[in-house]
Formats: sequence, structure tokens, C-alpha cells
Amino acid sequence: PLSVSQPLTDINVLLGQPGTFNLTCDAFPAPKVSWFFNDTEVKNSPKHKIEAKQNVFSLTVNKCDHPDVGTYRAHIDNGIDKTEHAAKLNVGVKPKVEAAKPANDQTCVIGQDTQISWKFSGIEKPQVTWLFNGQPLPANERFEITETEDGTSTLSIRHAELNDKGIYAAKATNAVGEAEAKTTLNIAGIKPLITNDLDAALQATKGESMTIKLSATGTPKPDIVWTRGNDELVPSDRIQVTTPTTEGDDTYTLTILNVQPEDQGDYSAKITNVGGSLKSKKCKVTVSKSPVFVAKPTTQEVKQGETAVFETKIDGYPTPKVTWLLNGKPLTPKEGAQVEMNAA
Repeated sequence: PLSVSQPLTDINVLLGQPGTFNLTCDAFPAPKVSWFFNDTEVKNSPKHKIEAKQNVFSLTVNKCDHPDVGTYRAHIDNGIDKTEHAAKLNVGVKPKVEAAKPANDQTCVIGQDTQISWKFSGIEKPQVTWLFNGQPLPANERFEITETEDGTSTLSIRHAELNDKGIYAAKATNAVGEAEAKTTLNIAGIKPLITNDLDAALQATKGESMTIKLSATGTPKPDIVWTRGNDELVPSDRIQVTTPTTEGDDTYTLTILNVQPEDQGDYSAKITNVGGSLKSKKCKVTVSKSPVFVAKPTTQEVKQGETAVFETKIDGYPTPKVTWLLNGKPLTPKEGAQVEMNAA
């Protein structure tokens, strides 16, 4: 009896390359194997090579071309039994990137839509899959893949985000090979623009609060750093910073509670996003407080020749100049007046 331990299998061959069918058959008496292509018997020739080594029978088709595509049959007969096995030969062309270079760079402004396209050729038409940073493209409703008949595969990205930055690879595969094309996508921001700068000067009142405002646009919304002189201001219980949180809001504020003399100085702000950075004008802050009597002088009764001491307590910044009057006229040392001042 005939026993075929390795039947024919379909083969995929590159255009211009040889393709070989192999068949393993055990039988006694030894079988005769005849080969057929589309019902026409194949003989040894420069195009076809038929071999038999022990129980292994093979047919090699040289320089495969598209006319060689079809069904090949092996007819096995040992005079006692006979059988047939068939398989297909497919001639293909490896996928090819139809571009000058299989890699490029692309930039998209954050929040906008963008497309990445690569065109591939190949026989059979290759299947294209997309990768992001070497991994399968993540499921994302903002991503859409479309293909056209000419072999172009397009990845559309809606409302690009910062984390969309990376390397996108289109991998084309068919039965005889694969090809890959890569696009490095950079996400650019809309650089900051100051629409309402700091006031040139601000008069703050000691002990009260003061607020400095800046209006700026940019995508994504810029971060801000406030400085006084060369010192960066860090939010605390007394220093409060607000930034825009809603669409259409572009106001940044710096509020200092319980203003003190050491809060005087030149204030400025630096705003930054991925699109760039920008520094504001300087705002010169001066701290002052109008003089206020905390404790007024009180009436004194003294004997003639004794010393009368009048005390008063005044709050103000800068330290107020105090003038004592007698009957509406300033007192001087000539009148025997002695003035002392202690800063609290």
C-alpha cells in the first residue's frame, strides 16, 4: 500500500525565486510520481526540475513568475495502489514602501487634527498594521485608520494631545515578506502671548492684601512662575497664586496677604508651555501706610519747674516724621523741648 507521510503543501514564492514542492511517500514496490500543472504533465526542463531521493519526491519551479501561479498535482502509482495530492504555488512581491525614505518627521499643534500616511505596494496586496512606540496602537476613539485601493494606509488623529508624541510605524505584511515605515510625531504648543501685562507700579498698604494680575494665552495653558527681584515666590499661607482653570479664562493672579515692608520690590512673571516661554514687564511695588494715632497724648498737670512728659504712639510706613506743637507752633530745643522716638 501507499503511505504518504508528508503531503504537498501550498508554497508562497518571491517573484524570480525558485519554489519547491516536497512529498514523502513510503510504498512497495517503489512508486512512480508524475507531476502536473493545471492538468498538463510537467517534465524535466530548465524551468522544472524533478527529483526522487529514496522516498522523497520533489518538483522545483525555477524563476517563478506570475504564469507559474496555479495548482500542482503529484500522481503516485506503484502498480498496486495509486493516489494524488495537490497544492498551490503563489508568486508574490514583498511589500515595498512607496516613498523616497521609509522614515520621516511630522509636527502637529496640540489640539489640532493630523494625519500620517504611508503607501505600500506588493503582491498579494499587503495588510497594514500600526504600532505606537513599538507596541500595538492603543484603542482610542481619537484614532482612525483608513485604506485606499492604491495601497495607502492613513492614521488620523483628532485633537492631538501631548502624550500622542512618539514614533508611529506602519507595518505592511503579505505571504512573502514585510516592510515598515515610521513617522516621528512631535506635538507643538501655541507659544504664550501676554494679552494684558503687569502694571508698571503698585502702591500697597502695609497690613492689607495686594493683588497683581497678568493675562496670557497659549496652548496648552502656560505655567507661571512669579518672582520678586531674583527670588522665586512659593505659594504659602500668605502668598496665593491662581491660574486659569476654565476655557476662555486667561487671568493669572498673585495675592499677598498682610503686606509687610519686605514685600517691596520689582515683581515679574514668567509663563511657559511646550511652545516656548515669555517674561512679563516688571511691576514696582511700594509699601506704605498713612500715619494713624494708636495712642494720643494726654493732658499733664505738673508744678512749675518740673518736667512734663507727653507720649504718643503712631503707626505708619515709612516711619512718620513727628512734629510737636505748642499753641499751634512747632517746638524746638530752644524752647526746652526734647523729643525722643522709639521705633516699635
